[in-house]
Amino acid sequence: MGSNRTAGSRCVTLAAAGDVSTGHTPPASAFAYVTDALRAGDLRFAQVERLYTERGTYQESSGALNFSVRQPPETAAAFTTVPFSVLSLASNYTGSWGPEAIKDTVDTFRQLDIPTIGVGYNLAEARKPAIIEKHGLRIAFLGYCSVLLPQFWATDERAGCVPMRAHTFYEPYEFQPGSPAHIITTPHQGDLDLLLDDVRAAKAAADIVIVSLHWGLHFTPKVQEYQPIIAHAAIDAGASVILGHHSHQQQAVEIYNDAVIYYGLGNLAFHPRKGGHALCMPNGGITHKELYSEEPEPGHYYDYRRHWNEGGIAYVELDQGGVKRAEYLPTLMNAAGQAEIVLPATAQFETTHRYLEWVGKGVKGGVTSIPVRNGRFVYYERNDQR
Repeated sequence: MGSNRTAGSRCVTLAAAGDVSTGHTPPASAFAYVTDALRAGDLRFAQVERLYTERGTYQESSGALNFSVRQPPETAAAFTTVPFSVLSLASNYTGSWGPEAIKDTVDTFRQLDIPTIGVGYNLAEARKPAIIEKHGLRIAFLGYCSVLLPQFWATDERAGCVPMRAHTFYEPYEFQPGSPAHIITTPHQGDLDLLLDDVRAAKAAADIVIVSLHWGLHFTPKVQEYQPIIAHAAIDAGASVILGHHSHQQQAVEIYNDAVIYYGLGNLAFHPRKGGHALCMPNGGITHKELYSEEPEPGHYYDYRRHWNEGGIAYVELDQGGVKRAEYLPTLMNAAGQAEIVLPATAQFETTHRYLEWVGKGVKGGVTSIPVRNGRFVYYERNDQR
């Protein structure tokens, strides 16, 4: 249906944020300084990094040992104060407390009347799009996760999230033992085929398809090789917007075939930056700090969480022709882990602007020159004379 319509005047603006962790006191205060900015969108999206349940069994291998992943169901009401129109629940923490906790989290948001994507009682349910009609446009949202353990995958009988897995290979550059290897990542073909089937089916039922992907490598600006492959394939199949998260760090934006790819939206509201020593995997005993930080020279220390507090809100203006405009409003978390808008007159605004232009160089087709208008970074404006 959507592919047969011609472009018209009907238009919807999506306001999309990256990773969100509630747990603030009171819970709704997480969005206190960005509520109006989020409400500037006709539809509002975020990635949920928590479970809302009082049941379940902790899965030790999930690496969630030092995080408040499981929270009381009543605290999820914070998402209604904006309110959010659709939420992705597919993350590397989805299975941290087992299938019972997943079901409770799905039920919690059903009771709040907020559609969710990427997670369900079984794989078929988790793959279903959330389709929202606004201003005469039907917009479909789909959700997937690339960073998850086998016990987190949804199956025909088990609750979980939709996997979009990737394979990792290591290729040495030269003959010296111990020299850095070229890390090659490729999509899991079976998962990608299912994702593309979902996009095509959603495009047949809606005017616009938006794909949410919890993917990539956290604490780094680098986009992994498998990510553009998935994003481009999804767009070729009919998607107009790719919303990426998990890296806890803003990453490049790419314009591909007049569609927009936000590879990493950063943190909107999370626990404040502490530079802690959370374990990557409890059984391995290796911390994030040990793995992602280093002191290459005396006194020069790579801080793996240096961009932790930075994030933003992506504004995507959509019509039946696809993306009309793609912008970005930078935010910065305060000491309480609340997102605050970064204003143009501040040093942080220029720092973020320079950083986002720099990360664009790391992706073929990435945006490296970003105009500023009304306090937002303008990534794309469609030329309707094309």
